[in-house]
Amino acid sequence: MTKKQTQMMILIQDLVLAFVINSTATILGGGFKETGLYLVGMFEAFSINYIAGLIIPVEKIGRAVAGGIGLRDGSFAHKLVRIFIINAIFVTIISFTIALINCGPVPNIFSIWIKTYPVLHVVGFVTSVLIENPCADLARTLVKG
Repeated sequence: MTKKQTQMMILIQDLVLAFVINSTATILGGGFKETGLYLVGMFEAFSINYIAGLIIPVEKIGRAVAGGIGLRDGSFAHKLVRIFIINAIFVTIISFTIALINCGPVPNIFSIWIKTYPVLHVVGFVTSVLIENPCADLARTLVKG
């Protein structure tokens, strides 16, 4: 993939993950209550994810961990470990930041956040595994050579 195609793929993945993570968090938080709140949550999730991705070299970290445990680049096991690490970084940052935004820096923020984190991590991981190739294909279609 070209650099522009990779950038487009990341943008598409971030949008899909923002939708999935925000929808899951909304369900875990008691369900859909107001369109405006839902859309703000989507915007927050996307923005946090995209900015974190610009700052943190998550792809390099994921590849380093997968390679560091002896997995061959390009293998399915390497892909799973790489995506697991990337997802752990992003979901941790997104979910904790949104918990802080929604609840404020209350003394029990960790216990509030950790109640939803495992589910959000699993949902984000499964989603990331399922969407990686379709997002790459769409990016190649949208951005030619």
